[in-house]
Formats: sequence, C-alpha cells, structure tokens
Amino acid sequence: MSELQPTIDLFDPHVQEDWFPTYRRLQEEAPVFRIPGTNTYVVSRYADVMRVLRHQHLFPSGTGLTNRHSGAAAVYERRGWDRQAPLSTNPPEHRDYRRLVDHHFDAAGSERYRDLIEAVIDDLIDDFVDQGAVDVMDAFALPFPVRMITRILGFPDADIDRLKAWSSAWVLPFAGGLSDEQHVWVAEQVVEFQAYIQEQLDKKRADPGNDVLSDLATARFADERPLTDPEIISIIDHLYIGGNETTTFAITSALWILLREPGLYERVLDDRSLVTPFLEESLRLESPTQGLFRRVAEDTELGGVDLPAGSTVHIRYAAANRDPEMFPDPDRVDVERPNVLRHMAFSLGEHHCPGEGLSRLEQRMALNSILDRLPGLRLADDNDFTHAPGFVLRSLNRLNVEWDPDRST
Repeated sequence: MSELQPTIDLFDPHVQEDWFPTYRRLQEEAPVFRIPGTNTYVVSRYADVMRVLRHQHLFPSGTGLTNRHSGAAAVYERRGWDRQAPLSTNPPEHRDYRRLVDHHFDAAGSERYRDLIEAVIDDLIDDFVDQGAVDVMDAFALPFPVRMITRILGFPDADIDRLKAWSSAWVLPFAGGLSDEQHVWVAEQVVEFQAYIQEQLDKKRADPGNDVLSDLATARFADERPLTDPEIISIIDHLYIGGNETTTFAITSALWILLREPGLYERVLDDRSLVTPFLEESLRLESPTQGLFRRVAEDTELGGVDLPAGSTVHIRYAAANRDPEMFPDPDRVDVERPNVLRHMAFSLGEHHCPGEGLSRLEQRMALNSILDRLPGLRLADDNDFTHAPGFVLRSLNRLNVEWDPDRST
C-alpha cells in the first residue's frame, strides 16, 4: 500500500513548540508518515508503536537522524569511539549488557540511593528556600539529577561543570538543524568526554569505590570475559546523559502541569498518595523523550504503509501517549486514569530506559520535598512557557515559581 502524505513539517519551530495538534493530525491522516526527503517514517499510533517494540527482529535498534554526519563520524574514528552504545544493541547481546547495569537503577536497586537523594534535595532547596521566587529549572531540576548521576557513576563532584557541559553538547544533535561546524564541535566535545571517562576508569582500577564505574571495571560480559574499555566508556556515556537530561525535563514539566491546572496543586498537596499517579500522568502528557529510532530489517508493512528494508522508523512515544484509542480524553490531566502505567515515556519492552527506576524515585522524592518546603507554591507572572526547539527531546526553557518564604521550612 502507498502512504498518505499530508503536508506536515516536523522541523517547524511552531510545530515543535506545541506538538500535540500535529500528533492528532498524524494519527488521523498519516499514522505512518514519511518525513519528506528521507527514508524515515514517523509512527504515531499506540498500537503501531507497540508492534514495532514487540517485533524487534523486524525493527532492530539502529541509527537515526542524529548519527549521520560524516564530519562528526571522522572525529570519532580519529580521536574517540563510535557513539553507538552497547545498551542500544539488539538481543541476545543486549540482555547481557543490561544485566550489568539494571541492578543499579531499577526500582529495587535505586532504593540504596534514597539517603543520597534526600541529602541532595535538601542541599539544593536550602540554597533558595528563603528567597520566595526562583527559576526552578535552573536552581533545582537541572542540578539535582546531575549531582545524583555524577555520584552514582563515580565521578568527582568537582567535575560537575565540565560533565554538564559535555552532556549539553551530547544532546544538541537531537534538536536538528545543526551546521557542519556544529556537528564537528559536538563530536569534539563528546570525544573529550570519552577521554575523561577513560581517565576515571583507570583511576577506579587502581582505587575502586562503591560506584557503577568501579563495578563495570571488574564486570564480565555474559560471565565469560571482561568488558573492553570502549564498551565501558560507551555504557557510562549512555548512562550519564540519560541519567540527568530527561529527569530535569520531567521534574520541570510536572511542576508546570501541577501549578497550571486549577485545584490540582491543592489536591496533591493534601493527598500525597496522588503524587505517584500524578507524576505518571505528567510523564504521559509531557514525555521528555518524544521518540527514538529503529531500523527496518526487511520489507514489511505497518499501519497500511509498505516499509522497505533499510529504511528507518521513528517511534513517537509522545504521540502514542496521547492516542485517544489508548487514553480516552488524552489531553486531560487525570490522576485516576486506570491505565496510566501503560504510557511510553520510558519506552516499553526490552529496550525500556535503564534508569527509569531511579528517575521515578528522584521525581517522587523531589515533588514531596517541594510540596513540604515551599508553601503556597505558584507560577510566577513572568513565565512564557516556551520550549527548547528539538525533534527528539522536549523541555521548557525555564519555569519561574513563587511561594511564601515566611512559611517555608
């Protein structure tokens, strides 16, 4: 069957500022939509995204629009390592790599970090609690997960500024529209990060600690062989980026939703059992990762569209999360939605986000502490609620909030 091709520009900044009308249009007119001038197909319906996730032999992990710049590839080849991480490989190898890291970040493993999470949250809030107003992204949502993943992986706190700069560079290609010079600059930043990880790895071998990097330094792949340095570097690279960027976006968006919906803040403040379902609903509505890429391994059909082998599918988690066939009245915040845990903010299946357990715990503890310590929390009048442009990631540029400092704790 041939695909229906409406005129939709997914790289238009106005579309990216408010994706959701476009997602509805794609679901209604072209649920498998070929991006003009490419062999990439955007999949927007929940059922179709699930088919891709469930049929990994047809849709294995692969490169996307962010990994195709020849100048950047030359930098990695000459000075560093390819950006394709072991954690993005396909079965059966993928399962063996995930076994090396999942126990650090799943729901059970994340509990060991509870005291550290509480200490970091308290330190950050202590810095601004008496001010009565702050950009909560800059003052809290950004530094909180950065401090956490830095310590969990085993990097020194003194290096946080450098690490955050490398992390910010790492994700730039996901915005799209970079010049040749910018692609090369990003690659240079990433190979600097890789060299730093190598340096830290050598130190951990000489003086191991109780951290992920030390664990990987002695780990054995499939209980048979040590991990190579490039494997460890790529795994740590993957975990550091995933462990801070998306949690920052999730916390900021959750506070935006909580404070903009009439009566919702008061309801959650009074009934803390609603914190968890609210955060899940927030992840559904404002997914930090809008979607990711898969390859098409052989000629197949999806949603009535023929997909040739060698093409790419972009599974749009954020669109699936607002599919009315799966989530009735999908644009409404519903803390009692019975199937909210079926959202795809962390993906589903074997390639679900390895850090979802830690991120969920960080978000719950952060929101409870903010509710406890910032009484009368509200949105400031000087917000514009604009988002950073980007094809893959979604983040507010800032979020200014106010509270009653004379009542703060």
